[in-house]
Amino acid sequence: MDDFSDIQFLQQRYAAARNKYKPSRVRCLLLGEAPPSSLDRYFYFEDVKRQDSLFLEIMGVLYPEEKQHYLSSGRDTFLKSELLQRFSDDGFLLLDLLEVPGELLAGSLADAVPSLLQRLQKTIDKQTPIILIKADVYDTCYLPLTAEGYNVVPLRIPFPGSGQQRVFRGKFKTALTSIKW
Repeated sequence: MDDFSDIQFLQQRYAAARNKYKPSRVRCLLLGEAPPSSLDRYFYFEDVKRQDSLFLEIMGVLYPEEKQHYLSSGRDTFLKSELLQRFSDDGFLLLDLLEVPGELLAGSLADAVPSLLQRLQKTIDKQTPIILIKADVYDTCYLPLTAEGYNVVPLRIPFPGSGQQRVFRGKFKTALTSIKW
């Protein structure tokens, strides 16, 4: 999938899924690294039956009862849609530094920061709290975003995979408390 048209197709596919749940006013932006390399998984895709740890951990902190109901249903797509709608209604939006899986792009994460800044200008105002998810994202984005005047939570939160789920939950709760959520 090296062809530019394939990358554009993926960008459009992810954007369509995300925009379906884009809040009218973003009250808190979560910034991850990139969509997963498995093209059947993405935070905003409604029918994801496995390896959806970012979605599950975020929802577990924000809406623990609804997350449990979703899991006990066998990950019913309607219930995921309801969770995504509540996430949106509460003003949350998840964007990624990279718009497609990282292995499809050449260059470093830092190369994506100018494009991210352009997207942020169209999406949030500078007072909107930004929570950076994943150590690489924090290391790459914290200084450039704060230098541009964005309201970035100064907390290095790991991605909730590979045994980091508990650390993620604790630090994500701390970040939410710091923005008075």
